[in-house]
Amino acid sequence: MTCPLCGAPTEAAFATPDRNRGIGDATFHYRRCRSCGCYVLADPPADLGAYYPPEYYALPSLEGLRAQAAGEHYRMDLLAAHVAPGGRLVEIGPGNGIFAVQALDAGFETAAIERDAQASAYLRATLGIEIVESQRPERALAQLPPSRAIAMWHVLEHVPSPWELLDAAAANLEVGGVVLVATPNPRAAGLRLLGARWPHVDAPRHLFLLDHAALIARGRRAGLEPVLLTATDPGGLHWNAFAWHYALRRPGSRYPVYRAAQIAGRAIAGMLAPVERHGLRGAAYTVILRKR
Repeated sequence: MTCPLCGAPTEAAFATPDRNRGIGDATFHYRRCRSCGCYVLADPPADLGAYYPPEYYALPSLEGLRAQAAGEHYRMDLLAAHVAPGGRLVEIGPGNGIFAVQALDAGFETAAIERDAQASAYLRATLGIEIVESQRPERALAQLPPSRAIAMWHVLEHVPSPWELLDAAAANLEVGGVVLVATPNPRAAGLRLLGARWPHVDAPRHLFLLDHAALIARGRRAGLEPVLLTATDPGGLHWNAFAWHYALRRPGSRYPVYRAAQIAGRAIAGMLAPVERHGLRGAAYTVILRKR
């Protein structure tokens, strides 16, 4: 199998069932590109939507949403350090709107592209923002007005054509605008230690694990220059602990087991902090690219 991202040969990496949610009994096979270092799911299911159950998104009240968003304000802090609020912002895959409500409150003219019908209806009703419901965000983005900022929080690994989406984002941006991508890190220490059991594999929902060097190189081809690359922002540190916690639990675990795994996961993340916080070895990275 050749890499769908760069065309180079791939090699077998690991096989895994749906460990995170326990949906079905199929085994999925990942391959690693020998050139760009990205991982690709070789055998995605025909009905990938079946692996996104109705409870995939928690849809709280507006007050509950703002309470959740307050705990993750680092997201807007990262973006606002590189682009002034007030222009048009498009979020790809907003889910329940934790970042979309931050963008609204910061003064952005906020719109979103979302694949899930239930989440789309919730965002329209709760936030009143423009929502384009689409399974192909790269095509939907091409139909929208130019944007000052485009945000993709843990979305790019879910789409079948990540480089096409990155190209579409570059084409949509105003000159000087930025695109933010947060995504699991295939260079993570956790993946090296756990392999197929690393929760950020998230088979089969994660179709790719995208190497940051390959992503930046593709961005440069589209006229985007990196202005930030980090795996130690508050979100990245959260995903470190999440990985160890989820590696110790089982789908459907009762609260005492879940809580014990959570505590143990935080302890492991603390012990491994010197490794995971050094040399971009954390579980997830965030990159911001600016249009030349």
